[in-house]
Amino acid sequence: MKKKINPIDEQQFYDYFAKNSELPKNYYTFFSEAIKNTKSFSIGPYFWFITNNTKMRTERISENIEQFTPYRKKEWLNSDTEFFMNLFHPDDRRHIMAAFVFSATLRLQLLRAGKTEVRFNYYGRMINPDGEYRWILLQSPLQYINNYEIKASLVVIYDLSHFIIQNMPLLSIIDFTDNEVQYFKHIDQDLQKIDMQKPNITHREKDILKLMAQGFNSPEIAEKLFLSYHTVENHKRNLRKKTNTKTSAELIAFTMNHSLLVL
Repeated sequence: MKKKINPIDEQQFYDYFAKNSELPKNYYTFFSEAIKNTKSFSIGPYFWFITNNTKMRTERISENIEQFTPYRKKEWLNSDTEFFMNLFHPDDRRHIMAAFVFSATLRLQLLRAGKTEVRFNYYGRMINPDGEYRWILLQSPLQYINNYEIKASLVVIYDLSHFIIQNMPLLSIIDFTDNEVQYFKHIDQDLQKIDMQKPNITHREKDILKLMAQGFNSPEIAEKLFLSYHTVENHKRNLRKKTNTKTSAELIAFTMNHSLLVL
């Protein structure tokens, strides 16, 4: 499949997502269960917010949101598209907006085809409270969709600053039905469709991957997880075998590029 995502500007982004309609007053309760479940699938520190596309405003935010960006809650509430996109590194903004539009279009196409077991992961550099940029993972686990229009979205952003990251894809698309992953490594490259049998990663192996990605070595991982050193090393060998990698660095790169921590 040869496709490219061309960068777009804020007006194009706004024109795509803005909807001339209204939402029920209590529409945000639709997201309550998904917000509760977010903690169970967390790969690290995170915050969330809910966007109302009929107003193109952020209307609900998590209590901890001030820990992740330089802005206070009152600045987040009722903020617009420009406010959110300006959180990203200037070199990433137009690409991120394009990825949002591309994936939203694809999501609705798949929904019409009855395909719902697809997850989109977006990667970019976002400003932190100290004014520095760090990698984040953005997901939208649930959308309020009516007549094949996305009226509102729950957005969850994971802080990846505790991971050792060299580079990331812009967007990864995980198809749980067909067990394949597609991702963009760079915006100007063709979309690479990767036929990949989803590795069967156990909960314990995922725990070890998380700690490896944070830079902990085997003795430290063993201490944190109350395991023996040899057990940790055995898990690492199994992980390298499952991912067809040879070193810990290759394993972590594979893990992040293929979103194994969020499978």
